[in-house]
Amino acid sequence: MKRYPCSGCSLLCDDIIVKSDGLFIDKIIGACLKGKERFDQVSAQNRITSPLIRKNNELINVSWEEALAKTVEIIKNSSAPLLYGFSNVTCEAQRAGMDLAREINGFIDSNASICQGKILNKAKSQGINLTTITEIINKGDLIILWGANPAETIPRLLNKVLFSRGKFRMTGREIKTLVIIDPVKTASFRVMGVRDLALIIEPDKDIELIQMLKEECCSADSIPSGGVAGIDKSDLKRLLLHLTGAENGVIILGQGVLQPHADYDLIEELLDLLQLINDRQVKGRISLLLLGGHFNMAGFDHVALSSYGVSGKLQFENKKLVKSEDTIVSKINKENFDCSIIVGTDPISHLPHSLSSKLARKPLILIDNHSSATSRIADVILPTSITGIESSGLVYRIDQVPVELKKILNPPNNIPSDEELLNQLIKKFNGGAK
Repeated sequence: MKRYPCSGCSLLCDDIIVKSDGLFIDKIIGACLKGKERFDQVSAQNRITSPLIRKNNELINVSWEEALAKTVEIIKNSSAPLLYGFSNVTCEAQRAGMDLAREINGFIDSNASICQGKILNKAKSQGINLTTITEIINKGDLIILWGANPAETIPRLLNKVLFSRGKFRMTGREIKTLVIIDPVKTASFRVMGVRDLALIIEPDKDIELIQMLKEECCSADSIPSGGVAGIDKSDLKRLLLHLTGAENGVIILGQGVLQPHADYDLIEELLDLLQLINDRQVKGRISLLLLGGHFNMAGFDHVALSSYGVSGKLQFENKKLVKSEDTIVSKINKENFDCSIIVGTDPISHLPHSLSSKLARKPLILIDNHSSATSRIADVILPTSITGIESSGLVYRIDQVPVELKKILNPPNNIPSDEELLNQLIKKFNGGAK
């Protein structure tokens, strides 16, 4: 029995004990439901273990040679290929995806662009205070969940940062204050104690709360008597005192705060608030932790920055990086593409119908290890091994800390890893041998 990192979510727990003989996994200790589900994918009924091509409107099993040839044919007939996903693969595979995008003069983007990437893009001009899981455990005394529900999305996060006893917080949960700001009473509310603060905010009123906190920062006596955004004056005063008095606080931001608004930029306002609070802080600082679900959502920006000097989406022309104002959403919305290569994600399920329907109209190549809504409309499906179980590689944790995933089992039918498959496509496209 050995310890292995778990690729069930972006927390990448490194204390999972796995008993395996190299052929089968006999026992798993310490994994949450999402982690258990990840390990169950090895033998899941929706597992894809052989390449498929759509013929006569039906997906049929074919040889690897035929599947790769069909994939290259689609790419060569394309003048504006779109590559998307890459949050459930290793950094090595992300780099291979960028190399493929350069070779075929494509546009490549990850799931992060519609999630935590929004905040990182704003931080380029405004700056941002980030923190790590270890620092929250060892030093944290204030944890704010804003539009986040980690009890269900990242099940072991609160167990680690809220209940663990750290180097400088030996009393653990007893000295840590939990504040939840959310319009819905989620499962995360169930862990709250008597000293914690539950703030049920009115929907789409986060901007009012942020603007009030900016105006009244360090001046709790002038809070409106009627409250703000459905939160009464006494609770607002407690929130303000926590923000300005914490020694080491963290705001865990969820998808609920990242929705776009026509009249204002909520992310920009929030980053301004954090800067103001840290300028006025009496004891310590307030940092951010960006909640992303996919296990390597943070890695794409690191790879893009180290490889091409920019973070986020990349547009190539004549095998060179060019500046582009487009995003994955604008590309699909304007139908500024003529084929798509989807890697390790399910945009047909995740994107709004107005976008997914446009994606489905063009030739679609799917690289994934299990069937999904996207696989049902794909023209070519290329299966890959399960990262963190059947293949290894570097990934980045939710707090931007690198973690090395390890191989436990050999994949069925000698299925390649995402990195190996993408490199094969580059060779095939350039006329090389498989």
